[in-house]
Order: sequence, then C-alpha cells, then structure tokens
Amino acid sequence: MKQFLLFILPIIFTLSISGQKKLREVNLRINGIGSGTSYSAVIRKLGKPIRSETEKINASSACSNSAETHLTLFYSGLKITLLGDGKGRDLDVYSIRVTTRKWLASGIKIGANMKAVQARFGKPNSNAEQSGETTLYYVTKGNVGGVNFYFQNNKLVKVEMTETLC
Repeated sequence: MKQFLLFILPIIFTLSISGQKKLREVNLRINGIGSGTSYSAVIRKLGKPIRSETEKINASSACSNSAETHLTLFYSGLKITLLGDGKGRDLDVYSIRVTTRKWLASGIKIGANMKAVQARFGKPNSNAEQSGETTLYYVTKGNVGGVNFYFQNNKLVKVEMTETLC
C-alpha cells in the first residue's frame, strides 16, 4: 500500500498543478503612470487636472480598518484615482479609466479593434458579451486587480484598471 501511495501521489500532484491556468497579466500604463504611481509623479507627468474630487473614509468603513483618502483626478478622457492615508498623504494610483484616443494605454488607443488588443496583450483570461458590448478581462501585474477592455462594434471604447482594495 505504501508503494502505491508513493507512486500515485506525485501523479495527482502533477495533474493538479497542470490543471491550474496562469492568468494573463497586463501592466497598464498611461504616459508612464500605472498602479502604485505617486501623486507627485502623476502631476509631474500629466499636469494639473481639469478637476479633482476627494473622499475621506473613516476607519470603520474602510477595507484597511484605517482612515483612507480617495483622490480622483479628472483629465479629458482620463480618470485616475489614488488612495492615501486618512490625512491625504502617501497617495498612490489604484484605478485608471481611459475613454478617448488622446491617451495611449500601454500601446493601445481607444478605437483599436479586438484583434489589435489581443495581439498586444495576448488572449484574455475571460470575456463577456452583453447588450452589444464585449469585454476582455485580464489581471494586473502581480494579480492585485483587473484590467478590462470594453468594445462596441469591435472598437475599443473604454479601458479600466482597478486594484482590489479589500
């Protein structure tokens, strides 16, 4: 019996590993700005935003159990959200949304077709179709969130990257 287990266990282990799918990761960057980029770097590279919104979250409502500050910067066709401590310090990017051709999203512009996006980033981890819109789903570098590409009539209309906070 012991010899049988020594023979069968490595086979089961190998099968379980080979059945796991490695997720396709995308390190989405806009003008060098991506997940974890500091507030000062965002302002240095993109300039002053059109407008900004600050939301303070108390510790009891925050995922981190510490007070948080969410700062959203709005540029034409670009929305960047940063997360910092309760006093608004140590702000780093955790979310990006691109909706105009003005911004190059890791080599892809709004208006590109699905074939171009897949040629650049590879086969998506999954996709969905709903109400005439197709979405390609990838994960961020290090799998700390998602990067989604939204298409209407085979044309890219929106790119979103969001880290998972909780």
